[in-house]
Amino acid sequence: MKIVADQDIFAVEKIFQPLGELVLLPGRSISRRDLMDADALLVRSVLTAGRDLLAGTGVRFVGTATSGADHVDTRWLDDVGIAFAHARGANAPAVVEYCLGALARLTLAGCIDRTARRVGVIGAGAVGGRLARTLQALDYEVTVCDPPLAEAASNQEPAFEYQSMEAALDCDIVSLHVPLTHACEYATAGMLDADALARLRPGAVLLQTSRGGVVDERALLERLSRGPGLHCVIDVWENEPAVNAVLAGKASLATPHVAGYSEQAKWAAGLTLARQLAAHFDLSRYDPAPANGVALNLSVPPEWAGDDTAHWLVIDRCMDLVDLSSRFKRWAATTDPKGNPESITQEFDRMRKPRLRRQEFSAIRLSGTELLTNRQRSWLTDAGFTLQPVR
Repeated sequence: MKIVADQDIFAVEKIFQPLGELVLLPGRSISRRDLMDADALLVRSVLTAGRDLLAGTGVRFVGTATSGADHVDTRWLDDVGIAFAHARGANAPAVVEYCLGALARLTLAGCIDRTARRVGVIGAGAVGGRLARTLQALDYEVTVCDPPLAEAASNQEPAFEYQSMEAALDCDIVSLHVPLTHACEYATAGMLDADALARLRPGAVLLQTSRGGVVDERALLERLSRGPGLHCVIDVWENEPAVNAVLAGKASLATPHVAGYSEQAKWAAGLTLARQLAAHFDLSRYDPAPANGVALNLSVPPEWAGDDTAHWLVIDRCMDLVDLSSRFKRWAATTDPKGNPESITQEFDRMRKPRLRRQEFSAIRLSGTELLTNRQRSWLTDAGFTLQPVR
């Protein structure tokens, strides 16, 4: 069996080499010619997989190592009998931790009133649902909006008490976790338009980690240009790798589509695809063990003792979003959007790669936690950290 894969899928050789002949190519440049005698294609979100790429090739299986699938024409694949697999949910812990990292940074910067405890989560699938449950465990009041899930749960016990979009937008913090869909009953393209953005209360926080195009970037820029009153964290962009530099500059934090990047998430995504591929082609049982990642040790410094933001300081140090955002904003501001597309793409991808080694909170061992309050230790445990026993 011949497998053509994006060479930047994490650990692609270790995971997929045992399954057949593996051909690795730059993901953005995989062409129809490369696939004529291929049996399977593995992609990331940088390549559009549909009729133009696949018609007339030997490909019988397409897998994407991503949670979203708007870059894959799944309807066409189904019509022509090509199997499709995705890694939905594999990056959920990483995205949740990115959101906590963003809240940590904004809290420490004084952008969030510490009494602001109402969070609107729009989209309650693998990522949004996990975020909602995590925030509830951290004593936030969470309003969940997901019309498709609410409708599907009409005849069964719902996972959440689903509420309206208006209720979610009225919260202190609004976090988006929907797929990018068009021309359907619950289409999300441009979902946060000028009218929706106008509903956000002064001082609100908007976290955009879903898909570029869910938010009307022009309307968002207009809202931000009217002066302070909205703190915006943007990780996904409508035309990426081309980025609206003005919007990036006005965002509180701007990053290059890395919310779901962690070593654990990428391993989980690859293993998920490998198991589905092996099952589809009826290969012998293949179930490699997941990588444990590199356990990190972090000690709470003495100067954090008695600081009521110490739990946020821990998360902020682990995520380090300020440096990444600063570098990304500088790059966006100095990049000519009409310049060499290949160069823009390479630079965008270059900034993303180091985040692949990020370790999730579960792989971080915290020591020195006797300097923290019982509530802070409990909070960090609920956030996913492993705490060394207090002596």
